[in-house]
Amino acid sequence: MDRRTYWDSEDFSQPYQMGSQKHRVYILNKLSELGIHTLLDVGCGTGPIYEMLINQDDTHHPWDNILAYKGTDYSWQMIETCKRLFPHGEFEVQDARAMKEENNSWDCVLLMHCLDHLDDYASAIKEAVRVSKKYIAIILWRSFTQQGTNLNSRNDMGKKKDPETGELLEPPWEDTHLQEYSKQSLITEFDKYGLIDVDIAEIGDDYSKFNYIWILKKP
Repeated sequence: MDRRTYWDSEDFSQPYQMGSQKHRVYILNKLSELGIHTLLDVGCGTGPIYEMLINQDDTHHPWDNILAYKGTDYSWQMIETCKRLFPHGEFEVQDARAMKEENNSWDCVLLMHCLDHLDDYASAIKEAVRVSKKYIAIILWRSFTQQGTNLNSRNDMGKKKDPETGELLEPPWEDTHLQEYSKQSLITEFDKYGLIDVDIAEIGDDYSKFNYIWILKKP
């Protein structure tokens, strides 16, 4: 299949950033406290959240109330890896900006390290609100800036050519990280839908020192 994203590289055909890192434990604990029964994991990668749910130690991480899970990702390579690792799980290639899910179909829509990869992140927030019954959980990997910055224009991807041969200098991938945020720009988007803050936290770990977590409730 075509490598339409950076994440479809063969380098990511194996499990990537797996393990119960602090921010994942935190978000699952919070969602459990909120009584979440169904979870849509948008930008699921190679399935670390699902791995935690099926391998949980009930003594320390009682997440049994999460009864239904589905993972989606824009990268077909990530989804193929999920299906190979977790043949009993539900995984599907989807675009966060135009989901295939029905309105109000999941208790919580989780966007973990997902918005950072989108130039049009507002569409993903709008879709999460449409699909969610109750909650939207967002985890940002990049830190806030004074003004939100679009790091790369997707329109430029795959168009740089060698001036002598005319050959493309890079594949037509979507880039790894496209977006930085001002906190106010996100609050403005949340206010459009009347979303209410339920929990805000910053959970660093060995991989990322940031991991800004926002759990919001639909009115």
